Formats: sequence, structure tokens, C-alpha cells
Amino acid sequence: MEPLWEWKWAYWDEQRARFDQTPLWMTDAEACADFWAYTDQRSHKIEHTKRDRRLVAPLDLVDAPANDVDWKKEARQRAERSRFGLPPFVTPTYEELRRGWRENPACRRFALEVQTDRYAFSELEAMAAEEFWHLSKDSATVEDGRRALARLRRRLMAELNRIGTIDSNRRR
Repeated sequence: MEPLWEWKWAYWDEQRARFDQTPLWMTDAEACADFWAYTDQRSHKIEHTKRDRRLVAPLDLVDAPANDVDWKKEARQRAERSRFGLPPFVTPTYEELRRGWRENPACRRFALEVQTDRYAFSELEAMAAEEFWHLSKDSATVEDGRRALARLRRRLMAELNRIGTIDSNRRR
């Protein structure tokens, strides 16, 4: 199995006027997708923190907080590690889904479901971006906002109905 490289990242903290490092490790793809400072020219990987995620215990994804770390933010980051009560895991890449499709016929429905969900998220994000663009005009009204939210909600409900029952404790 190929290594999955991850790093801690350095970012410029405007309030402290210094570089700080993230308390968690992120792959390039995760940083590109989730790290708010990724597009900042000053943020960068810290090379000496490079490690293979597959060789690390799941609980080692986030360091213990230092004395100057905001505990509320740290608690939120740690809670996101186990979102929805699920254990931490690495999201499969498109190549891993393709390999699972080829090598294990029993995994085909799961691969299709993951890819379908990714397309649905992409579609919902595009719908939200389009509605945001229309609503940010000066001529937009409250009624326009309601219609936009209703369109997004209908699309979300269609996807939830396609999926079926998730878990009575988690859905509502």
C-alpha cells in the first residue's frame, strides 16, 4: 500500500503577527479543500512534520493543545475528527474507488454510492453559489431568498429520500 503523506501546515496569524502551525496534520488534498489559509501565499507545509497517515494511530491525527491554544477551537477540531459518532477515517480517493471496483465486485455499490454523493455535493455547492450570486445583487428581495432556500431544500430532500433511512437518532 502506498504511503499517504500528511504534514502540519504553517500559516500567518494576523493578530499575533507571527507564523503558527496547525494542531492537526493534513494531506495536500485536505489542505486544498478545507484549510482556510491554503490560498494565502504565506502558508506552507512544514516539511519536518511529514509522516505516513497509514502508520499512525487514529487518535494521533491532532496534537495535544499547547498552552496558548484556544480550547474552544481545539474542541471543535477534535469533535470533527469523529463527526456523527463515526470513528476517524481517511476518505477514499477516486483512484481507490476505481481499484475497489475492479478488484472486489462486492464493493461496487459502495463505490457508486460514494461517487454519487460526491456529484450531489458538487451540484448542491454549485446551486448555492449561483443563488448566492443572484441574492447578492441590490435588487434581490426576501422572497427571492426564500425561493432560493426552497430550491436547495427540495434538492437536499430528494437526495435524502434517495438514500433512505439513515438513523432515527441522527437524521432529525
